[in-house]
Amino acid sequence: MSDADSERMDSLDGWVAVKRDAFDESESHKLRFIVEWNEIETKFAVTCHNRTLQRRGDASGSCAGLFSGAQLSGVGVQLSGVRDELGPLFPDLTRFREPTLWELLFSSAPRCDADAACRQLERYLGAAVDACGRKIVLDALFSVTAADEHEYFENLQEFKCRAMRDEITRTKDALRALLQTHPSTDGLQRLMKIYEEEDETYRELVSVATKFYQNLLQPFRDMREIATLYKTEILKCLQYEELGPKRVSELEAEMNEWSQRGEKAVHSIQDITADYFRDTSRALTGMVKQMEQDQKRFGHASWAMATPRQEKLRVLLAKETLQYMRAKEMCIKRKRVEIREKMHGVAAGSSEAVSVVRELELQYYETQLELHDCRFEILRNEELLLLTQIKSTQRQIRELQEQVVYYDTCEDPEELQDVQVDISPTHSHLQQHLKQLESKRGAISSRRAYLRNQRELCVQAHEQQQRSVVQRSEQLRQHHTAQLVSNAP
Repeated sequence: MSDADSERMDSLDGWVAVKRDAFDESESHKLRFIVEWNEIETKFAVTCHNRTLQRRGDASGSCAGLFSGAQLSGVGVQLSGVRDELGPLFPDLTRFREPTLWELLFSSAPRCDADAACRQLERYLGAAVDACGRKIVLDALFSVTAADEHEYFENLQEFKCRAMRDEITRTKDALRALLQTHPSTDGLQRLMKIYEEEDETYRELVSVATKFYQNLLQPFRDMREIATLYKTEILKCLQYEELGPKRVSELEAEMNEWSQRGEKAVHSIQDITADYFRDTSRALTGMVKQMEQDQKRFGHASWAMATPRQEKLRVLLAKETLQYMRAKEMCIKRKRVEIREKMHGVAAGSSEAVSVVRELELQYYETQLELHDCRFEILRNEELLLLTQIKSTQRQIRELQEQVVYYDTCEDPEELQDVQVDISPTHSHLQQHLKQLESKRGAISSRRAYLRNQRELCVQAHEQQQRSVVQRSEQLRQHHTAQLVSNAP
């Protein structure tokens, strides 16, 4: 093994991935094997008739071949590797070895009777089909083309993605199983051990999910970089080279094509990123909710042992949900832009165009409401993170204030009035930081109020649009009914 090979033990070069259902059969086929001894070739003639295909008129329903005893023994060994019970069923073919040249020239003894061996081979092949399946037996006996072999294989990239997806599913199931053990767990000490197992399982889930989604993202990242590179080269060419109108038009069309490819890659990256944070936030949501249920079973003093983990999970959940909502916000904005482009692309003047525009307007309003809800969730999680920092800062200030300070003894109580209590720089810094956090929280409250007003206006416009559609539909129905009455004899 070379140094390069030893450095890349995980390389998939030269490997193939076999499909899970490579040997599954969607329908049963009735096969009929006929085996006879060919004295001239001193080999067994094996013929297989697929009665199912023959009844359909398929000419590929039959296949045949000549096999020596050694070749059939090799087939038997191969099939026995698939199903062990086939080993004792294979007949003894040692008497049917190929004769040597001297035996052919000088031996006048008749060949041994092969009829019994042929019938045994027929029964064996029938049993092999029942045990191993049609595909394995026919591929072991008869030649297989490259196209037939390709049916057994699958794309290595798809195989790798499916393996990672299965690993994610396994980790999620393990985390779910741990969460389900909480109600039956007695004692907080035992529950704390389960919490440690949950944290380890969640870290494993994040690790596996990160590898999986990074693997999904890589092709789109490459496409984004390639599109950017080609667009840059085309812009340089258009800027610095003297080109004719036809060439300029071709380069501009090519640049537009690369721009579209880059945009599609960016959109896919946004969708995949949102899916990743959705999975991690859902896992954390289940863990936080289960801790809230566990808290009801214990007193305040005893639950203090689990409080740090609970606060840590809440902060982590807020961060993951914030990332998810920001990624989702980009996806919703993109959806809104697509609806707007469809509205601009509708041809004006026709009655169908009016109905299409109305439908697109409804979709636009629904998307806008979804965007407002997403932004509300973003503000909620931002405020939750700020509250966590505010509580932490207040706790640090309280600890500083509770520190004991010793002064020199005073004989006269009036001297205590002249004692100046100096405020430490740390205390001043924490007070200033607390004011900044409170200011940010106030800004979030203002943004929430503004967003609430915008959402109410959007809801009113949406409801008005729906009412107008219903009114127009009712007017059309009444007009159609009146027209039918007037046309009646």
